[in-house]
Amino acid sequence: MILSEVRIHNFRNIASTSLILNPNFNCITGPNGSGKTSLLEALYMLSCAHSFRSREVAPIISYGQNQLNVFAHTYDESTISVQKSITDGTQIKLNNQFCCTTSQLAYALPCQVIYSDIFQIIDAGPSVRRSLLDWGLFHVKHDYLKIWKDYKRILSQRNALLKSRATYEHFIPWDQQLSQLANQLDKARNDYFLQWQPKFYQVLSDLTNISCTIEYYKGWDRKNAGQNMEELLQKSFDSDKNKLYTQYGPHQADLIINIEQYRVKHTLSRGQQKIILIALKLAQGQLLDKDCLYLIDDLAAELDDYHQRNLIKYLTQQKGQFVITNLINNNNYDILPIDSGLFEVNCGAIKVL
Repeated sequence: MILSEVRIHNFRNIASTSLILNPNFNCITGPNGSGKTSLLEALYMLSCAHSFRSREVAPIISYGQNQLNVFAHTYDESTISVQKSITDGTQIKLNNQFCCTTSQLAYALPCQVIYSDIFQIIDAGPSVRRSLLDWGLFHVKHDYLKIWKDYKRILSQRNALLKSRATYEHFIPWDQQLSQLANQLDKARNDYFLQWQPKFYQVLSDLTNISCTIEYYKGWDRKNAGQNMEELLQKSFDSDKNKLYTQYGPHQADLIINIEQYRVKHTLSRGQQKIILIALKLAQGQLLDKDCLYLIDDLAAELDDYHQRNLIKYLTQQKGQFVITNLINNNNYDILPIDSGLFEVNCGAIKVL
C-alpha cells in the first residue's frame, strides 16, 4: 500500500490536520517540538496500531481529549483507520472491516521506522537484533509467527518445569517439541538471512565506503559443529535447572555486526553506525514483494554532508514511500525529485510548501 490522503485528530500536539502524501518522497520541516516526529508516529500507527515511542495510549492522545483517530486513503483505493481511546481501547479497520489483530495491518502496510532509538540495535542485547529477523520473516514467511508463538509457549512451559523438582524424564516430551520447533525457526531464519546478507552488503556499498560483516547466530552450536538441539538440552539440563531457565535455543539467537572482527559499537562513530543500520533496514524493505513505508526521523542527525546527500540521492531512486524529517541543509533540496511532497509543521499545524 502507498498512502495518499492522511487525516490525524488529537494525536499529541496535532489537534486536527490532513495532508496528501507524494507516493514516493516526502520531506517534513519545522522547528524543534513542532510535531514532526508526532506526524511520523501517526503514520506508523497505520501499520502497527501503536506509536514507535510508546505503547501507552494516554501520552499520545492530545491533552484534555479522550481518543485519537488516524485515517488514510491509499493510492490503490484502500482505507485504514485506527482509533485509540483511553476508556474504550483500540479499534482498527481495514477497508471498513474491523481487524481482529494488529498483524493484519502490518501485513497490509509494511513499515520501517528509523529514529534515534535505532542505535539500540548495536547498543542493546540480542533481543533487539532478533526483532529485525522477526520483522523480515513476518513479512516473507506467513507461518513464521505461528511457529514462533508455539516455540515460546513450549519454552515457557519448560522454564516453569525447571523451577519444580521434576527429573529429566519429565522433560523429554517437552524437549522433543522444543527441538522440532527450534529447527524450524532456525531454518526459516537462516534462509532469510542468506537473502538479507548480500542485499545489505549491496545497499551499504551504495551508501558509503564503510565495510562491515553481519553473521547469524542461531542460539546454540556457536561453532557450527552440527550440535543437535535435543542432545544439547539434555546435556545442559543440570545447568538449566540451576539457573532456572533454558540457556540455548532460538530465543538466544543474535545478529552479529562486526568490522574486521571487532564489534562496530567499539570501532565506528555514531554517523558510521547510523549508515550501517539504515542499510540493514533498507535491505529488508527491498526483499519484500510489496511496497514498504519508510519513516526516517531527523535524517541529518549524526551524518556529515556527504552521507546526507548520498543517502537522499539513493532513497529518491528506490521503490517504496519515504517520509523524512530534517534534511537541515538547504543545499539538499536541489537533489530532491521535482514532485516531492514538501511540508512544514509548526505547533501541530501542517502546511504544504
